Amino acid sequence: MKIAYILFDQITLLDFIGFYDPIKNIKTKGFMENLNWDLCATKKSIKDSFGMEIIVDKIKPHLSDYDMIVVPGGYGTRKLQYNTEFIEWLRTGENAHYIISICTGSLLIGAAGFLENKTATTNFNEYKSLKKYCGKVAQVRIVDDNNTITAGAVASSLDLGLYVTEKLIGKEKTEEIRIGMDYHPEKFEIMTV
Repeated sequence: MKIAYILFDQITLLDFIGFYDPIKNIKTKGFMENLNWDLCATKKSIKDSFGMEIIVDKIKPHLSDYDMIVVPGGYGTRKLQYNTEFIEWLRTGENAHYIISICTGSLLIGAAGFLENKTATTNFNEYKSLKKYCGKVAQVRIVDDNNTITAGAVASSLDLGLYVTEKLIGKEKTEEIRIGMDYHPEKFEIMTV
């Protein structure tokens, strides 16, 4: 399993890190061989809205080489959804087995055409913005529409990470990861389409 984390300026880092943490534990606990990932962007480093910088692994790799594409949200999504070069690059991942977004990352995967005729969710402030990209906007925490998986606002990133972890390695091993994180989520609605 090869994952591309799509990073960009004005990202919300918790969207990325909240998802990344349970996924990286799959590897650190030895639950899945050949689990690898790259931090991908259109330039060598990106900064969040407050100036924290992340150095990326790959600059605009062809995303067809990845099994999973993960697109976090953040204020940068508002402009990037109209950036033709960025969206064309994102489209190179159209055949990934999993296309995942957190928060307003759904605007980017929507602009790339990945949500056409699908049900999706996003940050509660952007439901209206998402409507133009998908068949239906669901006001729930996580939507899984045939392995195109979208999650709501920033705190949903941990829940999404654990949800995807369970899809990859099962409930028992995911529970071990959750306990190790000392994370105690409340029950929430997941819509599977």
